[in-house]
Amino acid sequence: MRIGIDATTVRPGHSAGIEAFCYGLLDGLAATHHELSVHVLSGTADEWRRRVASNQVAWSEVRTTLRTDNSVGRLLRRHTPGAVASSLALRRTVNLVRQWSRPRASGADVMLHPFAAAPAHGDPAVIVLHDLRHLHPEYGSAGYAEVIRRNVARAAAVVVSWPHPYAQAVRAFPEARERIALIPLPAFHSPAGSSAAEPEPGLLLYPSSTARLKNHATLLEAMALLPECRLVCPGPLVEPEASRLLARADQPDLRGRVSFPGFVSTAELASLYARASAVVVPSLWEAASGAMLEAFSWGLPVACADSEPLLAQLDFTGADAAVFAARDPAALAAAVRRVLSDPGHYARSSRAAGSLLSGRTWVDTAADYTAVLEWVVAGRPGPMPRSAFGGALTREGSR
Repeated sequence: MRIGIDATTVRPGHSAGIEAFCYGLLDGLAATHHELSVHVLSGTADEWRRRVASNQVAWSEVRTTLRTDNSVGRLLRRHTPGAVASSLALRRTVNLVRQWSRPRASGADVMLHPFAAAPAHGDPAVIVLHDLRHLHPEYGSAGYAEVIRRNVARAAAVVVSWPHPYAQAVRAFPEARERIALIPLPAFHSPAGSSAAEPEPGLLLYPSSTARLKNHATLLEAMALLPECRLVCPGPLVEPEASRLLARADQPDLRGRVSFPGFVSTAELASLYARASAVVVPSLWEAASGAMLEAFSWGLPVACADSEPLLAQLDFTGADAAVFAARDPAALAAAVRRVLSDPGHYARSSRAAGSLLSGRTWVDTAADYTAVLEWVVAGRPGPMPRSAFGGALTREGSR
């Protein structure tokens, strides 16, 4: 089977969770006997080869216009009013211009699209719908929501990564229920072995992009109430929020205690996890928090917001975290103090959740994806293949 993958929505070093997902899935798919043809942004193929070191992958660079991750795009993103940036008119215009540079027919038997908010092309197409936040009026974009609806309507199959967005997708698109699959992922950055590092007292970690819904603003106000703590927030610096956060972190009450190092290497991130006393996840919306899953795999205490997807994540893993009201800095500070005052309890709970997920590998994930892709190429005979791990995970959460 010849699998085409459109990764032109991902720029190495700028795309956070979707980037880590692509690297892991490509590593897993490269271990199969199938041919892989991957379209990436012009000028990034060498970085992709460094991240996915397999001669089973054929890379094709594509020039894409109107990017928001270059200097001009970041400037426009910072100063464009939110209502304009998320509008139908702007998204339709951008997509119309970009279609002229999108990958043409590649000879693939099936096209996989890792980012559901970019128009799918190629038939048959399989899209990955990580979450449905763009259908949520408070956190989403009307322009992206339209693209997602069109993609789901035309897709031969839709893959969702976690139980909460899967249940949402089935409710939002009942007509597509029989072609929506739940295929869970491994933790993106698990420990390679035991660490000799001792946790630094009061060191908090929140790996995430600075998109507004990640809610760093509340976290920084909580840090003003936690003079005994230090915070590191690695991840892509996404405008316009990044500039505001950096300015707040430079104020006297936070200066020297809060840092935004930007996108860091896997080794640097592992070093931070090894030294952290706790992971804090204040996000207002997620598919499933990669930071929380990674905290579980590292056995680190977690404090998290009471947003619906995070509570669902605690439910299906059975983990215990110190939960706080998402927009309340005082509640966040109190939750941090709870986990730091009883780290043993929360660490044990994280390790138990981590053990539930520890057997999941990218090879397993790729096998589940391959089953769906083969089903599509064969003309979708019979029921859609279902991930055994996904079924087990939803059964765990329903107990």
